[in-house]
Amino acid sequence: MRGQGKMQGVKRGQTIVAERERAESDSERMQARKQLRRKRVRSVVSACLMLAILGLLTYLGAKELVGFGRRNETNEIEEKKVTAEIVDESGRGQISSRMKEYIVQLEEDFKALGYTVTKVTLPAATSRELYVDLADEAAYFKVSMDRNAAVTAEDAVRMIKYLRDKDLHPEYVDVRIEGKAYYK
Repeated sequence: MRGQGKMQGVKRGQTIVAERERAESDSERMQARKQLRRKRVRSVVSACLMLAILGLLTYLGAKELVGFGRRNETNEIEEKKVTAEIVDESGRGQISSRMKEYIVQLEEDFKALGYTVTKVTLPAATSRELYVDLADEAAYFKVSMDRNAAVTAEDAVRMIKYLRDKDLHPEYVDVRIEGKAYYK
């Protein structure tokens, strides 16, 4: 009796195909694919959302730390006042807090190098430049707020020494460009 083992589960009137797993129709296959696609999209969107939330939390934490440090620096600078005379040639009438902070820093840096800032002029044609007068110096210094105040003060002091060695008496000294200085 060959093949008897195979036919045990088949009843009379049924074919072998009926015994196999039920064949899926086209619409059932399309629905299964759509569900699989939706599941993949949901998992990608949820992963992106989790990364975005993690990034936002990291950003806010870092911002809080940096903001905390800046608040302390600002409070210290507010305690220190500008001691030099400020002349506003531009006629704006208001000096930004950033400019005041820069002037305070410039005064401190010159003081550390042994010089006193007597007057700071805000020229009319520019918004990021200052003219700085020092005590016992005939020439004034053109400085840029884009440069570090300490580096600017060091360049100015080097120029003062250079001009004294060469016995030159210029009208002004321009130290707005890093590593270079000009005088007229």
